[in-house]
Formats: sequence, structure tokens, C-alpha cells
Amino acid sequence: MNNAITNRRSKRRWINSIISHAVFPVIDSKHYAGLPGLMRHYRDLEDLSIDQNREHQWQLLRRVLQQAYSSTPFYRRRFEEAGVRVQDIVSPSDLAKIPPLTREDIRSHQDELWSRQFSREALLSAATGGTTDTPVPLLRAPNAIRQRMAIHSNFNGWAGLWPGDKVFYLWGARSDFAEDPSWRWRLYDRYLMRRVWAPTSLLNEELLESHRQKLNQFRPRVIYAYPTPLALLCEFLQQTGQSFHRPVSAICTAEPLLAKQRRIIEEVLDCPVFEMYGSREFGMVAAECECHQGLHLNPYSAYVEFVPLDGAEIEGTCEILVTDLTNDGMPLIRYRINDCAVPAEQPCDCGRGFPLVRQFIGRTGDVFVMSNGDRVPGVSLTNRLLKVCPGLKKVQVIQETSDDFRIRYVPSRDFTAADIELLRGNLGNFFPVSLNFRFEQVVDIEREPSGKTRFCISRVSQQPHQQVLR
Repeated sequence: MNNAITNRRSKRRWINSIISHAVFPVIDSKHYAGLPGLMRHYRDLEDLSIDQNREHQWQLLRRVLQQAYSSTPFYRRRFEEAGVRVQDIVSPSDLAKIPPLTREDIRSHQDELWSRQFSREALLSAATGGTTDTPVPLLRAPNAIRQRMAIHSNFNGWAGLWPGDKVFYLWGARSDFAEDPSWRWRLYDRYLMRRVWAPTSLLNEELLESHRQKLNQFRPRVIYAYPTPLALLCEFLQQTGQSFHRPVSAICTAEPLLAKQRRIIEEVLDCPVFEMYGSREFGMVAAECECHQGLHLNPYSAYVEFVPLDGAEIEGTCEILVTDLTNDGMPLIRYRINDCAVPAEQPCDCGRGFPLVRQFIGRTGDVFVMSNGDRVPGVSLTNRLLKVCPGLKKVQVIQETSDDFRIRYVPSRDFTAADIELLRGNLGNFFPVSLNFRFEQVVDIEREPSGKTRFCISRVSQQPHQQVLR
């Protein structure tokens, strides 16, 4: 492990311990109650061998299958229709007998998917992420939220970030923070949770300069960011030559981290970059350690199956099916998350007993360039563009010229013309009203040969991170 990060951790651990034991559980018990104990539990599991963790994971998976069958009407019917008995699932290959779960399944069978182990009122509401696909409501058991927070916090620790450290969020998902926070919320965010949010829905020189000043004033330990906006901010910092605070590390998530983005972030910030992979459905399930040889899957977060993808550009690319191992409230078994990955052939040099994935190939979005030079990162539209359009299953936004956009959409069974007007209005929250939008109905939005699903495509700026902000 990197000695510098190890030393920094040891110097700060008593501060983080006080905050995680006494501060966070009081102000946010839903996420942080029992956090230190859960973190220790998951850290201890890192020291087991990969084979030991796989065996424990398999027993967790068998328990999930049994509980789903016994307490969830949807899975009881699905297993019986497929001729599957839980006691006959004795090896990973047997899982293929269970049909994959899709978003359409969740959308169509909401009331049959929550576990009758819980009252409906005891479960907490959430939603799937929304890129090309319309977000779908989910339910979570309270304990799942705390487990996911502990898993996520340990992943953060690999990057030198512990509960209570200052974090600068360069973030696009406005659902994660207040649009117009009150002074009380600003005090809570900055001085209790010790975080500052910097929105990325629109990027220009004025806003990037504002982010630089926030960075200098707040002096965070870590920057937590979408890769594309962070790469653009680093280009801006490099071009202007003005002073800025350098963090201990940067954590990138929400979209694939490209090699050229990693290079400019590390070069400008002069710190290591750590990639994480997760989703709204499962939380963080994989993260990069200090060896930077790929991303480790936490075997107690999710069971991930790799289904080979024929004709992919990258050898070894597989579609992934994910089974949730933390949420008893609404089981997600063999869920088709529509992402791909390349498993690693060799274990990581760090010695952790967590399996390694060489690369995740998720959904990508270009940066839209306006005629005045302003930029709208496509990733910032994630989980926001489709949330008010229940009649649309999928959407893809294509910028043909600075002023002309083509919107490809897949209608659902409940589609009406009003959904297009809702979508047009939502686009107005991100783009100037003077733009021309042409809507095109399609049967599906297919994955590209690379394995990626492209949510936002710009013909104006195909390589957004190499462009210079005006």
C-alpha cells in the first residue's frame, strides 16, 4: 500500500473515529448507525482469500434465493414457471435457469417484488438510475442502506478518504443535493457533513473559475467527481495557470474513466485517481485500490455474473448480471443493468481477497457544445432527463450541429403525445430554448460494438475533454 496514504490515514484516524462514532450516527442514523462496526467487519473480510470470500458469497446468494422464493410473489411465480427449485441451485452455472430481471419487470410488477418479510411502510423508497432508460421505483430495507454505506466508506478508505474528511463534489445529479439550499442546510452540509457541492450541468469559464475559488476556500481532502467535468476543470486550471488547492486524491464514478482523462487529472492535481463502479440499484459494488490494476468487486455487496458478449471490440467483454446481496426488501436477482465489463485474469498485487475486474464499460455521454462556447456534459443529465416522462422507456440525445439536436426515443405502452412535450420541457432545463429539437421514435437504442450504450452523442465535440473552453 502507498506509504504516503498509509501515513496520512494514521495521522487522521482519531478524528475520523470520533466523527463516525459520535457525530454522523446522531445527525443521520439512517445511513450511519453502527457504521464503525460494519466497516471493521468488511475490512476484516478483505484479509480472507478469494476462494474463502467466494464460498461465503455463495452462501449469501443461496439465502437471497430462498428468501426471495418464500417471501416475494414475483419470484415464487418466476421460479415455478422456469421449473427452478432453490435446492437445485448448487453451482454458478445453475443460475442460468433463472430468467434475468429487467427494468420492465420491475416497472410492471412493483407490488409483487417487495418482500413480505417487511411491511410496505417499513421499506424506504428509491429509484433506478436514469440514463437511456426511464428511472424505475425501488424499495430498500433500512439495514441495506447502512451496509451499503459501510461498503462504500471502505472503498473510499482505499483512496485515503474516511468519514468526516472534507469532500468537494463535482457533481451532476441534482437529486443528490439541494437546488437552492437554505442557510441551515448549507451549514449542515459544510460544517457537519464537511462537503461542498459544485454543479456540472453547465460549464463555462465563469463557472469553472467559481469552482476553483470554492476549491481554494474549502481545501478538501478529496475531490469526488464525474470524470468528464473533472477533466474539463483540470484543463481549465492548466490553461489559466492560477493557483488552486490540490487534494490528497480524486475519486471518479458515474461514468467510465478514460485513460486520457485519468492522465490529465493526475497531471494537473498531482494526486492519484481512484475509479469506482456502482449504481442507484446496488450502491458501490467495485472500486480501484492503490495498485491501480483494475476494480475490486466487494463479494458481500453483489453477486456479478459475466455473460460473454459476441462481436465486442474489446476481447473478453461480457454483459454483467447483478444480484443484490444486501437488500432483503426488494430482491434483485440476475438484474440486467445494461453495463459490460472485462474480468481480470490475474489477482491484484494488493493481496485483498476480492476478485478483480479489469475494466467496466458503462453508459457514456459526450459533452454538448453550445454556439457561445458553453458546455453541457452529457453525464450531468443522468437520472434527470427522463424522470418526468413516464410514457418513454429510453431516450438518446444526439447533437448534430451547435443548434440542432435529434432526440431518439422508445415509447412505452402508456406513451402519449404529451410525453414528448414533457421531454421537450425538461430539455429546456438544460439547454437554451432557441435550440432545434427533432424527435425520432425508434424500436430500441442498441449497445455499440464496444459494449457501451451511448446516452449523449455530440457530432460537434466527439472528444470533449480535448477541446479548449472559450
